[in-house]
Amino acid sequence: MTDETGEGPDPEQMFEVDRQHKGLSLFDFLDAVAGPLDRKALVSAARARQVLLNGEPALAGCTLREGDLVQLEIARTELRRSLPPTLELLYRDAELVVADKPAGLPFGESRHGGASTVERLAEQVPGARVLHRLDKDTSGVVPAALSSAAEQRLAAELREGRLRVEYLAVARGTPDEESGRVDVPLARRRRADTRLTPDPDHGDPCATAWRVEERLRGFVVLRAVPEGKGNSHQVRAHLAAAGLTVLCDALYGEDDRLLLSQLKLEYRGKRGRPERPLLARPALHAERVVRGDLSVPAPLPGDLSVLLAQLRRLRRLA
Repeated sequence: MTDETGEGPDPEQMFEVDRQHKGLSLFDFLDAVAGPLDRKALVSAARARQVLLNGEPALAGCTLREGDLVQLEIARTELRRSLPPTLELLYRDAELVVADKPAGLPFGESRHGGASTVERLAEQVPGARVLHRLDKDTSGVVPAALSSAAEQRLAAELREGRLRVEYLAVARGTPDEESGRVDVPLARRRRADTRLTPDPDHGDPCATAWRVEERLRGFVVLRAVPEGKGNSHQVRAHLAAAGLTVLCDALYGEDDRLLLSQLKLEYRGKRGRPERPLLARPALHAERVVRGDLSVPAPLPGDLSVLLAQLRRLRRLA
């Protein structure tokens, strides 16, 4: 198939279904690989025959198989779900500002374009200098300094542990210990890799402390604190190394989604409609910034609130 210029289809508009995404609906698959998407926009595009499945017009709710090829005949930017136009500012003083980042908003400039956390914060607080990064699918606090001098002071506090970011994570498993510390250097096997792996010989030295906040049947809620400045993926990689991989973190070996039917034996779905995931992103939230007596929390986002409510209802320990 060629486009109007006679050239082949744009590879940025084509997506092959791999093993970890088989069984998803068309919407949930595209939301995972090209999202976040607006469901109504995708349904409209499918009705206009602008979404193809193996070369034929597709239905937005159809279930995909491994090896299926999905092609968009519409720019993905027209299907994107709109994220909040501004970041909520949780705290501000003479040196420090703390913003609340939603899951799905890229932290830095995306190769696909669109807004980023850094750009939005710079628009709202000119001169803000981010101190701690979050992954695209991680929600929560983003601390930033308000001047060059403040950046130097706060960065030193971050390295020394006087300023820290605390995460909440939901993991599958039942650790024997109530707390632990993972002190393992991390590195990427190849420059193009996103995933960090333990590498005692060549990795960057870093450590993450964790403790159990709540135990549920088959699951655990953890508080994790990266020591020092905190590397991208550090919490995710260290928890995985400890056998406590963050729920729905496919990059580190978990399933990329959790279904209610996996928790509820008597679950009954709607006939003719595929089940939507209860959660379809890593269950990780940067829950608060702590600096001395100051503690600035970010509210738990809706998807994680729903997840925890269902786990407490269905998997509470007797």
